[in-house]
Amino acid sequence: MAETQTLKRKKWIGILASPEFNNAEIGETLVSENTNLIGRKLEANLANLTQDPKSQNIKIKFKIREVKDNEAYTEIFSYEMLSTYVKRVIRPAKEKMDDSFEYSTKDSIKIKIKTLILTKAKTKKSILTSIRLKSREFLKDYCSKSEFKKLIIDLASHNLQKELKNTLKRVYPLSVCEIRIMQRI
Repeated sequence: MAETQTLKRKKWIGILASPEFNNAEIGETLVSENTNLIGRKLEANLANLTQDPKSQNIKIKFKIREVKDNEAYTEIFSYEMLSTYVKRVIRPAKEKMDDSFEYSTKDSIKIKIKTLILTKAKTKKSILTSIRLKSREFLKDYCSKSEFKKLIIDLASHNLQKELKNTLKRVYPLSVCEIRIMQRI
């Protein structure tokens, strides 16, 4: 006897952004089983999520955490600046500092933050070191006092970068102070 295989019919599932972005629809995908989607990563431009063209140089990566009622719900996995934007910004700067450090948020989520800091003029290494240490101290304090959701909202609205720049410009004038990458560990 020949066994008949039952072919599962594929269906369209809407993919929604995390609650920080009001569950905006990122896209749709065609799947046969909902469980195949869990754990899948995808990315979206921040300008499309916030309807703000000034944030077009940032992409947000999401990870699908659950599927309910033909909709896939995501959580934020990382925040990254486009490399083309980083290259364009670096040109006029005199001194460039890249730094990478691991932090823990108030709700015990471990994250890695990579900063990009550019000074307005040539500086001594001692000043660069004090800027780097001050930025690490500020970010450690900021992350320990805020939850992951608030951190994402502040990154997307550029409030965290403004506060960091205001803190660091007391040490030396800066042309750019950005969070280049933030990702969950």
